[in-house]
Amino acid sequence: MIVPLSSILSAFFDFLMALLVYCIVLVYYSPDINWLLLSVCLPAALVLSIFASLGLGLLLCALNVKFRDFRYVVPFLIQVLLFLTPVIYPISIFKNEFAKYILAINPMSAAITLFRAPLLSTPIDFNLIGISVLSNILFLVIGLIYFRKTETFFADIA
Repeated sequence: MIVPLSSILSAFFDFLMALLVYCIVLVYYSPDINWLLLSVCLPAALVLSIFASLGLGLLLCALNVKFRDFRYVVPFLIQVLLFLTPVIYPISIFKNEFAKYILAINPMSAAITLFRAPLLSTPIDFNLIGISVLSNILFLVIGLIYFRKTETFFADIA
C-alpha cells in the first residue's frame, strides 16, 4: 500500500507546527540546555523510541491479525501504557524504589528520560535506564520472533 504524498506532507506540517510551538516555549522559559548531553542523549533516545515502537508494533499487529477480537483491547492497552509512561511526570517523584523499578520496565521510559535530561538538567539514573533498555530489547526480540512465527498464517486468516 502506497502512502499518499498529501498525508506525508500533512504529518510533516504538523511536526513543523509543534516544533515552532516548542521553540517559542523554549525561548520564553530559556532553560539551561546542556548541548553536549543533548548530542549524546538525543540519538540514543531516538533509537530507543524506534526499537520500542517496532517491538510493540510488531507484537500488537501480529496479535491483532491472529486474534481478531484483540483489536478492541489495543486502544485500552495503549491508553494504559500512555499513563504508565513518565511523559508528564518524572520517575524521580516516586519515593518508593520498587515503584521506580516497575515504571522503568516500560520500554519508552528510558527514551523519555533521555529526551528530558538535557533540556531540564535533571540527573540520569542509569539503573533505571538500563532496566528500560533491557525491557526494550526484550520487547523487540519477542515482537520479532512472534511476528516471524505468525506471519505465515496472515494470508490464511485475513
